Amino acid sequence: MKTKSAVMYEQRKPLVVEELELEGPKAGEVLIKYTASGICHSDYSVVHGVIGGKAPMVLGHEGAGIIADVGPGVTSVKPGDHVIAVLTPSCGVCWMCKEGKHHMCSQMGKLMATGRMLNGETRFSKDGKPVYHMAGLGTFSEYSVIPEGSAIKVGDNAPLGTVCLIGCGVTTGVGAAVNTANVQKGSTVAVIGCGGVGLSIIQGARINGARMIIAVDPVPEKRALAMEVGATHGVDPFAPEGPVKQVKALTNGLGVHYAFEALGRTDTIEQTWSMIRPAGRAIIVGVPDAKAKIKLSMTGVFGEKRIKGSGYGSASPKRDIPRFVDWYLNGDLKLDQMITKRIRLEDINQAFDEMGRGEGARSVIMY
Repeated sequence: MKTKSAVMYEQRKPLVVEELELEGPKAGEVLIKYTASGICHSDYSVVHGVIGGKAPMVLGHEGAGIIADVGPGVTSVKPGDHVIAVLTPSCGVCWMCKEGKHHMCSQMGKLMATGRMLNGETRFSKDGKPVYHMAGLGTFSEYSVIPEGSAIKVGDNAPLGTVCLIGCGVTTGVGAAVNTANVQKGSTVAVIGCGGVGLSIIQGARINGARMIIAVDPVPEKRALAMEVGATHGVDPFAPEGPVKQVKALTNGLGVHYAFEALGRTDTIEQTWSMIRPAGRAIIVGVPDAKAKIKLSMTGVFGEKRIKGSGYGSASPKRDIPRFVDWYLNGDLKLDQMITKRIRLEDINQAFDEMGRGEGARSVIMY
């Protein structure tokens, strides 16, 4: 079959929207007709060479849609089911999955690194030549074939054009707060970067009962949106006193219990360490360049400060995706406010330009 897709032929070049051939699902795979796809900063990072990506590649990894067909052996979903596509295939047999760490499934790394299906093949092609797909999902396409474990069934009452955000950014952010950090009721929190992931961290902290949530972002509109979804204070990091002094001033000089970094920059990662109080926790959610190095004060180590990375919100998709959808449906998780605009697939390059300028929180492609 044919499907319209956005293809990266070369990093640091615009994506090409064109028709590709798509082979049907094989054993353990499903064919999904995407309804919508969020545009995540990780897609931008692949295009701009911060994260590796094998070209030509169909990008996109934050989608939701309807199952159109299934391959042999698929039992968890059937045609007509509404699903959210998730990063981890949760294979269930690798040692990480057996330990309950589905967010670190060994097969996820394989999908990321190769751009192929789990059996080593590709399903997209152009003129007989393979086209790879990001994370085994390729949500910048009307149709895609994905691993069965990457399709999490949700109720038909969940609007796919909105809950698609749960596929990556929301789970990464909310999960960082409620799973990785397990933010405690009555605690204080700072979040550096108020894009889609940062806004989701703020919401996870609010849902878990944090009493003070400080949104750190230079864009006034993003700080305002952060306040709308749960932040109690906003800080401009470019103000003369800088972000660390401002956060400490708001916490009587102590610093926060938890500081989250959602940008993937070394300077802001180091700032999280300086923002936390003794025995506080710095949670790194943003993805920096793989070769980046950070410097941390040893004083903080003896103050029992801790720094920890958060991969995909430490999420178990079968547990967390339905839970997050329920939070949205009952009003606890505010997703509609996070969507800056809804666009056509043909507008993908303009959306990347806007992301590069720091505009908006999330653009969503509607198919």
